[in-house]
Parts: sequence; structure tokens; C-alpha cells
Amino acid sequence: MSEKSGSKEWSLASREKRPSPLGSTLFVGLRAADAVLQYSLLRQGWASHAIEALGGNTVPTTGAGPLGLTPYGLILTSLALGTSIKHIVWRIFVGEQETQPGAALIICADNSGFNAVNTLLSAWALCSTAPTDLPSSASISDVLLSSPSLIAGVALFSIGIVTETLSEFQRKWFKAKPENKGKPYGGGLWSLANHINYGGYTLWRAGYAMAAAGPICGLIAGSIFFYDFTHRAIPMLDRHNTER
Repeated sequence: MSEKSGSKEWSLASREKRPSPLGSTLFVGLRAADAVLQYSLLRQGWASHAIEALGGNTVPTTGAGPLGLTPYGLILTSLALGTSIKHIVWRIFVGEQETQPGAALIICADNSGFNAVNTLLSAWALCSTAPTDLPSSASISDVLLSSPSLIAGVALFSIGIVTETLSEFQRKWFKAKPENKGKPYGGGLWSLANHINYGGYTLWRAGYAMAAAGPICGLIAGSIFFYDFTHRAIPMLDRHNTER
């Protein structure tokens, strides 16, 4: 974490480009473990038990389908797995900055926390987007097509995570060329917005929440990250680039 004295700015991202085997290994391991955690919350019934303990009603998340989940549960688990894969790919193939162990712990805890909230809400009948009028033999496509919020959330998630990942690779490929050292990249997806990767992240976070618990939760999640990026991360990054 870096701080500026007398400022509200803070960041967990190091600007130092150097190997960090311990932090990177911790980051990859914890992000992989998160997929197992989100699966277990549904498969072991922990999410349902938590909702019921608070007096809420739940929707079925376990069944005779793959991995012992209902098609809806499998969709939500796949979204969680997608976030883990995205972050692991970034750490191994894209990220060049140092990842300190403390930062890895906080970043992974943050992501697992948001994912766990989505998983819990997906099991809560009050806001879950799981269709309740389909037979037990319903397929994943049946479930998607019967829930507008679910299919819209999955679509937003897919667009956002592809946008973020592709934009980061495009920038890395550009900067890998010696003649581009120190130059800002404005091609590809970056021609659409100066911080298109942050936009992609915000979009898939909103889509994930919407798929789990409907449009209101999606709007809340998207607003949280939009505010954080526009009021903290982007201004701080712009000032860092200007001062370099």
C-alpha cells in the first residue's frame, strides 16, 4: 500500500516493476481458493443456512446436476470461477508491478467478500434471480431464458470481463515493443476511453451482482466501483502519470 501524507489518496498497487514471487503466489492461490469457497457456499448449503438463520427464505441451489448444483447454482459458481481465472491470468501474464503479500491478502479478501455477498444474495428468495416455476429437469439455457435479470447480468459480466482482459493485453503488447517504452497507449479498446479497463471491471462487477440478486443490486455494485474509480483510483493514477 502506498500513501500520501496529508492526502486521502491511497492505493494497494505498487508502481515498482519487479518480481514478487511470494506475493504473486499468495495472490494466485487465494484467488483460486475463492472459486472453491463460492462453490462450497452453495454446494454445502452454507449460504442457505446463513439466510435461514437470519429468518429469510431460500431458493434451491443443490441438485442432481453437474457438481451437485442446480443449473442456477452452476451459473453463479461459473461467474465466481470466471473472476478467479481473470485475476490469475492477469497476475501471471499481464501484471508487471510488484505484489506485496499484504496487498495480495487485502485485494483477495476484498474480491472474495464481494463474491460471497453475491453468493449469499443468490440464495435468498427475496432477491434471487433463480426462476421458481421450472421443472427440476430444466437446463442452463432454460434457466437463463426464464430470468431476464439473470441473462442480462451474465451478458454484462461477459462483456465487462472480456473488455477488461483484452484491454490489458492490448496495452501490454504495445508496451512490450522497445520503441514504445514510456509512451501512453491509446489504440484498440483504449481509443474508446482513457481507463477502459476500469470500465470493464465496473461492468462485470455490476453484471455479477445483477445475475445474483437483480438489477437494484447490480446498480448498487456498479455505483460503488464507479465512485471509487472516479474519485480515487483514476485521479491518483492520472497524477502519478503526470508526475513521472
